[in-house]
Amino acid sequence: MTSVSTANAALSYARFAATFGVCAVVALAPLPFASMDMRIVAVWILLLSTVLLLASLRPVSSRDLSFIIGFATISLAWTFVVGAQLGTALLPSAWLTASIWQQASAILGQDLTGSVSVARNQPFFAMGSQIACWMSMLCGYLVGRDRRAARWLLMAFLASALAYAVYGFFAFIFWPNYLLWHQKFNYLNAVTATFINPNVAASYFGAASVGWFLVFASSMNSSSAPLSWREQIRFRLRAARTVLHLLACFVILAATMMTGSRAGSVVSLLCMAGALGTHFRNQLKQRHLLWVFPIAAVILIVGAISIFAPSVNRRFGTQGFFDAGRWHAYVSMAEIIKEYPWFGSGLGTFRWIFPAYRSGELPSYGTWEQGHNTTLEIASEMGIPFTAIVAAGWLVALLILGRGITRRNRDGIFPTAAFWVATLAAVHSQVDFPLQIPGFSLAICPILGMGLAQSFSSSEPPLT
Repeated sequence: MTSVSTANAALSYARFAATFGVCAVVALAPLPFASMDMRIVAVWILLLSTVLLLASLRPVSSRDLSFIIGFATISLAWTFVVGAQLGTALLPSAWLTASIWQQASAILGQDLTGSVSVARNQPFFAMGSQIACWMSMLCGYLVGRDRRAARWLLMAFLASALAYAVYGFFAFIFWPNYLLWHQKFNYLNAVTATFINPNVAASYFGAASVGWFLVFASSMNSSSAPLSWREQIRFRLRAARTVLHLLACFVILAATMMTGSRAGSVVSLLCMAGALGTHFRNQLKQRHLLWVFPIAAVILIVGAISIFAPSVNRRFGTQGFFDAGRWHAYVSMAEIIKEYPWFGSGLGTFRWIFPAYRSGELPSYGTWEQGHNTTLEIASEMGIPFTAIVAAGWLVALLILGRGITRRNRDGIFPTAAFWVATLAAVHSQVDFPLQIPGFSLAICPILGMGLAQSFSSSEPPLT
């Protein structure tokens, strides 16, 4: 009897440590300059490895096993592609060797050992952020199977985002020329908090806005008495917690607008409206307002952009919604994909290979270190087959979250928040690169994993 209680206590401590570890990653990943330094990413990988070990001590169900197999399938595909690029995969990769090696051999007059990657060993130095991102999603799933841990995980993300937004306001007012303790030369008129690029900051604060508005809506809608909407509003506004939730919504939304990102602001507002519409879908349907809500949401979004985001509105007036230069960059990336369709040019080699395919329509100034389209950049660096696997996995995840939204009642906020945060990240990544920044991906991928775990009831018995 004593041994059983000791084992249960050890398992309880392990669960707490795993929850605390993944919450620490979610809360702290954006802090050190969005974790752009690979040494910081290595620290997160070590911490996530510990979390993964502790979280795996809990028994798994057949549904958990299905998810783990899905994670493992994509991981094996990634390992196979990167192994081929490094020259260690067991496949006849001689015919896949990048043509640049033959050209260099001809110019230098000596035979060079080629590789699939156009920059030798570059995939090894670039793999850290993808490993950390994938591990954080898996840890979010394993930890998020417990509803209390799932709530802690969501609130860790929302509370830390609120703290970064407050810091961003103070930095914008008192020391706009500095990013933390380093001097800042770009984006002086935008709130970036601890992020280098305002577009990534817009996605981060937009994702937090989705979560905070859902928390506020849940507090407004959690009354046990059958009250009308007006009575619920009057009752809940008396509660200090609801007022604080509303204040947090305003602060996070203001931070999103003050980033000056066009796509980030618009996509964030659309996902926020979608989250609220999803949460109140039953009430809207009962009052026959389900078809009115999208029209009202569009009008409110246009008004919010016009009134509360003058810099975004000004950029719409001068540059439109889409830069022509990005379209030419996409055409250039299509040429790279055509040249390297199977295994890509090598993970992390975009900045090295893009100049050779850069369209003449692009302005001569500026350095393209990212392609401003994560899907095309993955296809150019990792090949079409792997990109199709990742896209299919993301689509399956959204479908599972959609199922959770329609079938979960008590904890419906978890799959709802994860669905719209994942949608925001995926849509914005088609015109920018938020998912390629570790500080953003390590913050939202555990939320996605937690949402997948909470899309199903926990009553299913574990495997023996």
